[in-house]
Amino acid sequence: MIQSVSRKLFSVSIAVSCLIITARGQADTAFHNTYDGMSLKDLLNVKIVSASKSAESLFDAPLSASVIMKEDIMKSGATSIMEALRLVPGFIVREQSNGNYDIHLRGMDNVPPYASFSLTSNTTTLVMIDNHPIYSYLHGGTFWETLPIGMNDVERIEVVRGPAAALYGPNAVNGVINIITKDLDKRGWYATVNNRQGTNHTYLNNASVGYKFNKVSIIASGNYQHRDRSQSGYYEYYRDQWFEHPDYMIKMTTDTVKDLQTHYPHHNTSMEKLAGNLFVNYRLSAKDKLSLSTGMQHSISQRVSVENGFTPLSFVQSDTRYADLRGNIKDFSIQLSHNSGTQNVEFTPGNKYDFSIFHGNVEYNYIKRTLSIKPGFSYQSAVYDDGKYADTMLKNGLFNARGLITTATAYLRSEYKLFNNALRLVGGLAISKFNYPDTAYLSYQLAATFKLNKNNLVRAVFSSAPRSSTVYNTYVAQAFYTIPTGVNRWESMAIIGNKDLKLLTAKMIELGYRSEISRHVSVDAELFRIHSHNYSLQVYHNPYDIIYGADTVNMSPIMTTNLPMQLNQTGVTVSVTIDVRKLKIKPFVTWQQTIIKDFVASDLMPNVVPGATDIYSGIGNSSVLNSTPALYGGATVDYKLARKLNVNLSTYFFTKQEYHHISGILLNNSVQGTDRIAGKFILNANVSYEPVKGLMLFCAGRNLLNQTVREFYYTDKVPLMLMGGFSYKLP
Repeated sequence: MIQSVSRKLFSVSIAVSCLIITARGQADTAFHNTYDGMSLKDLLNVKIVSASKSAESLFDAPLSASVIMKEDIMKSGATSIMEALRLVPGFIVREQSNGNYDIHLRGMDNVPPYASFSLTSNTTTLVMIDNHPIYSYLHGGTFWETLPIGMNDVERIEVVRGPAAALYGPNAVNGVINIITKDLDKRGWYATVNNRQGTNHTYLNNASVGYKFNKVSIIASGNYQHRDRSQSGYYEYYRDQWFEHPDYMIKMTTDTVKDLQTHYPHHNTSMEKLAGNLFVNYRLSAKDKLSLSTGMQHSISQRVSVENGFTPLSFVQSDTRYADLRGNIKDFSIQLSHNSGTQNVEFTPGNKYDFSIFHGNVEYNYIKRTLSIKPGFSYQSAVYDDGKYADTMLKNGLFNARGLITTATAYLRSEYKLFNNALRLVGGLAISKFNYPDTAYLSYQLAATFKLNKNNLVRAVFSSAPRSSTVYNTYVAQAFYTIPTGVNRWESMAIIGNKDLKLLTAKMIELGYRSEISRHVSVDAELFRIHSHNYSLQVYHNPYDIIYGADTVNMSPIMTTNLPMQLNQTGVTVSVTIDVRKLKIKPFVTWQQTIIKDFVASDLMPNVVPGATDIYSGIGNSSVLNSTPALYGGATVDYKLARKLNVNLSTYFFTKQEYHHISGILLNNSVQGTDRIAGKFILNANVSYEPVKGLMLFCAGRNLLNQTVREFYYTDKVPLMLMGGFSYKLP
């Protein structure tokens, strides 16, 4: 029903929005600040919490940090939180299908090369909603389509680049994305509606309603979106061919229709999501506050998820729920959150599982003049279970276990200011105890800032962070086959978990400089060097015999194993903000080089096949990792053409890269297993017009140059898209 209504509104929204914007853009002279941007000074003074877990101005933040305000997101025409990250320096954001993205902070993607998709996705950036972690412990990383909040709910997005586990616990290896939701600041009713429709049957709908009493505010919100793919075909890497429909799966079963419906029940759909949220805030005093957030979502998407044996795109379905309680009382802060749900990562019964994640954190803040000390403790527990959906005897499930990952962390953060607050020293130390591996890891973050004067600041950061283990790598027990080879003799091959894996760890040294050159121009530059190690890969181990009564099974195990490889990444990011009256320009660019050491493409361990290449054969090797673009960045140009008419141009670009897939190893064919992706320059435009107070009309074009080149390994082309719609907010 919702979808049919959205289809009818599609042409009307685009036509009316574009017509009114064009015809009436110069008509009115009144001005309203509903979507007016900030001045340069206001932007530099925006309060950011994620950089040090204390409210401070963006200019004074001790780490490489950025903030995107809701006004900037709205004016850019970004259709999702994922796409909005293209407005942030240091992000590599590549579209896999309409609305589904591969997102990496500073790259280090497709690592290790020639691995499966699940290992090379971004598992090292921690995504949070109001400090509440949104992290998948299946393989690590984020199921972006399952974020329950919509664009209406976002107040701002804070980004911290670099290892931040000492601030936020394990999994903040490459950085943190903290999405801050809206809170009401005025008494009375609040309501807003957003509706956007676009090509490829793209429908984006958000609505929120709230009310603020004296000390209590309540907001209820809902969001729905539907997106179709830009093409119907799929690429099969084993036959190195594109197929218009996925009926090539006949090679696996004799029932093509059943197989098609099982793996791709809606093969033209890219994403569909329906979600609802409730936010309650109770202000006890000027400093004390209690907040409760809860919600649920249902989503399906076609994106690169796990290996399905045929093609990069998999059909993923998720039904999830969450509850998050936060409190700041006196000098204590506490947060308790719970995520749970059911997910199917390849839309077959054996790839389905239930999960339940608990996160608790308590912290005490002691302040004495220029000294601040914050001790705290956090605990995380993640349970994943596919027992209800798999035959654990035949081991035909995804991991065939009830997997538990726990982390207990004790930490201490401190800050000290010297020389009339010109010198600021910030330190964080955390000890995390994991159940697997059964050991403790140390995280640290040391930062110093020095204000040369009120307009110039230099900073230095030294930090280290580990990533926690995952359910799949720890518990998986998959059987490929068991066949007879003689009397009472059998041969079997299986994937097995490893509870003794060393955890992926990154260390970083960073130097930064911020300057407000004039009241119209500011610049932020950061030079970074990151070293990471303890990567892992599923590799063959020596076969061994297992005795079952009178039967003997010769087992050939494939087990996740630490690699000797290391990564060294060196880069620089520069961003500039220019604010001259009605014109605002924000260009940013990152250049980086990633060197991979002690690596060779292999799926064998020593002595499995005499004389064969094994994972240690690459020790001493060193080469450039070409899967991370050497140059990427973008810019936004915002111009207030008339009092009620605003034009926003945004660009995003990356240079050429190569993705290396495991099929290149299995087929012993680096040509088939490698996709050479051309560089791309994306130009977007969004025109907004406010005919009456509170009502904003939009007309937008994405990828106006129609550079349809795909952005990820043999996934969908990304054509030009036209969008139209409106936003209405109660005065």
